[in-house]
Amino acid sequence: MSERGRVTRERLIAATRDVVREVGYSRATTRAIAHAAGVTEGTIYRHFPDKTTMFFAAALGPHEEMLVQFDALPALAGTSTVAENLSSALRRLAQLRADIVPLELAIMTDPELASARATMQAGPLGAGHGGPPERLAEYLASEQQLGRLRADLDPHRAASIILALLFALALQPPDASGDLSPAHLDDAVDLLVRGLAP
Repeated sequence: MSERGRVTRERLIAATRDVVREVGYSRATTRAIAHAAGVTEGTIYRHFPDKTTMFFAAALGPHEEMLVQFDALPALAGTSTVAENLSSALRRLAQLRADIVPLELAIMTDPELASARATMQAGPLGAGHGGPPERLAEYLASEQQLGRLRADLDPHRAASIILALLFALALQPPDASGDLSPAHLDDAVDLLVRGLAP
């Protein structure tokens, strides 16, 4: 990508954040975003295949370092305990709460966003597209090969359940710091790892 293209893409992402902050995802139009970025509406589609992809780029951009760290999760298999590794990973993912939860909720209620999300193979956070779900599934598969998880576990299904749990926890009221309570995450991981049996 040329320097000019990189600058234009960054302007579009910044404009997306500004427009979404002002009117929300469901009312943020590509026309408004292009106007805020000082480009034509067609310019958006030279940088993003659709509005949903642009929304994810805007939401995930500030968390790039955390996502890179999350990519190292599979390498942690066999170290520490499964519960400690999962708790640490989910705490990092919980940092996305303020940016991703509103986008995910908008996708659930907006047919245009939902259909675009389906064509993204479940989006930047979805299985088959890399990102946290795929890294989490790889981590679980590695732990399974080491005998630290049940042999009959489906790592991709388990990763989906763990991330669904994180999403549900993210809808809970935040703690005094405005963040998702680490104790809630630890309790959830403990429940997943040890189960409900006595």
